[in-house]
Amino acid sequence: MCGIAGLIGDASPGAAQRLDSMVAALVHRGPDGGGCWNDGDVHLGHRRLAVIDLAAAAAQPMVGPRGLVIVFNGEIYNHHDLRRELEGRGRTFRTQSDTEVLLAAWEAWGEDCLGRLVGMFAFALWDPTARRLFMVRDRLGKKPLYFTRQGDMLAFASEPKALLAVESVRAAATLDLQALSDFLSLGYVLSPKSIHANIRQLPPAHAARFDPSTGRLETWEYWRLADHVQDGRIPYDAKARERFSELLAQAVQDRLQADVPLGVFLSGGLDSAAVAAMAATSGARIRAFTVGFDAQSFDERPFARQTASHLGLDLEELPVDPGADVDLARLVAQCDDPFSDTSALACWHLNRAARGRVTVALSGDGADEILAGYPTYRADRVARLWNRVPAPVNRALLALVRRGLRPSYRKVSFDYKARQFLGGHGLDAARAHYWWRVVFSDEEKRRLLSPEILDALGDYDPFETFAGHFRAVPQASFLDRSLYVDIKTWLADDILVKADRTSMAFGLEVRSPFLDHRLVEFAARLDEAAKMNFRRQKVILRDAMAKILPSATLKRRKQGFNSPTSQFSALHPPRLGANSLFRDDFRLDPAVEDVTFKAFSLRVLGQWFENHPPIPWKGCQ
Repeated sequence: MCGIAGLIGDASPGAAQRLDSMVAALVHRGPDGGGCWNDGDVHLGHRRLAVIDLAAAAAQPMVGPRGLVIVFNGEIYNHHDLRRELEGRGRTFRTQSDTEVLLAAWEAWGEDCLGRLVGMFAFALWDPTARRLFMVRDRLGKKPLYFTRQGDMLAFASEPKALLAVESVRAAATLDLQALSDFLSLGYVLSPKSIHANIRQLPPAHAARFDPSTGRLETWEYWRLADHVQDGRIPYDAKARERFSELLAQAVQDRLQADVPLGVFLSGGLDSAAVAAMAATSGARIRAFTVGFDAQSFDERPFARQTASHLGLDLEELPVDPGADVDLARLVAQCDDPFSDTSALACWHLNRAARGRVTVALSGDGADEILAGYPTYRADRVARLWNRVPAPVNRALLALVRRGLRPSYRKVSFDYKARQFLGGHGLDAARAHYWWRVVFSDEEKRRLLSPEILDALGDYDPFETFAGHFRAVPQASFLDRSLYVDIKTWLADDILVKADRTSMAFGLEVRSPFLDHRLVEFAARLDEAAKMNFRRQKVILRDAMAKILPSATLKRRKQGFNSPTSQFSALHPPRLGANSLFRDDFRLDPAVEDVTFKAFSLRVLGQWFENHPPIPWKGCQ
């Protein structure tokens, strides 16, 4: 895992120094070394986290025998197989690194090599003969890649902070109001946007080609999950269960490759337990890590302890004080865009503590999105029935809940879920699925944002991104369409952003076996019965683990990996002076409703503006 950066089409004085500044902003991603390569108007930089082949010869930027130059962030898990195939074609190698294999694969097969790659990656490759830059991001978006354009110049980096290290980029930065609207609605920014209007992301499963002589940038999608979601169904039977187990075992085994210490994250849930169980069968001595909180509803140590004991794993419990142990300014800065998933705090604790023991850790991320693990999927089904209840009856019940059900402030409490569910009455299925995770409703945003900002936003609605993804898979069932939408939004723009930023802040590489694209493709085609039935969710995973994990782990309901956030709360929006984005009279009432997510979002937003100099905004296009 590493950090990459580049300037293409910049022959002006000081370009090499500007690249140095970009690379310096990524030191946390690659504490083991760095390098730059410059040739005329092309400048490529890299920060290295050494994981496979620790020798200096494997450092980057790496130049191939035909002059191609690559900077690469991630891991290619099938690099041994690709190496053997390339050696059979006469290629010789001077390192054991996957970077050299990736470079050789591009030389041998060009863009067609992308379909052969198994891994997580974001890389840029300069072809000096064609004078083209290629940028590529992995299929699910595990590794980030941002870019900005200024005339015929293109700059790219693993994180926006590296782009903003360039003075001209920073000077041109304006606030993207649609991204701000996304954040208020969801707690994260929908890709390909960033909070800065002049910075964009390369979407997952996309590649790009840039010609500095013309300034032309072309992008294309090299892998389409929608094709698998709408493909023929795989019936749920013993054969499917066996194939699922094989794919999961292979995904875990592939991710145990490392020349540095490796561990596994273990919460009290099924997903991380399944990964730990598969890792334990490898024969390697695996260390497991979990964090704990004094607040009982957030503390999963007893459940993790039970699973670790059953599997014979060494478990290191890492107790934390959520108020004393987090520098919120640093966490917000690390995320670049405003980001208010409360579990980022728990991940921050876990990654920081684990980095003192290991360099690589496996996680259970992705299982809920590919196998229907979230309560929201069950809420979708219940809502279709509940919508038959007359609206006056629902309104009366909601009023009763608001008056009689005091907020408990337990982790994703019943009172919070009841209010959210009843508030979604009457919405169509797609809008309801979006609503379950809404932080500030449209009506609340109208009371929160200033009239000038509301006017500039016009009719922009973050839901339209979700609606577009729903429309992309019209032939699938509603459950499979919802899973597809969540992979394209919640997974790519929240879960994987959180995993990348909170781990790379400490130079820790996190790997997610459930997001092996072969497993994702298989799950996309599975019959609904393998994912959810009347009683259970993630059915095939529970059945596959039935003889491996404790019964209590298999039966435990989805809890989520969150942290207490009361110490990081704001009841009103940030005060930004005369030209404020927000109304001064907006205030949350913690006695009337559970304001956990809203108050944390406002605190994060306030901290984001404290971290950044005043930034202008422009009307939406």
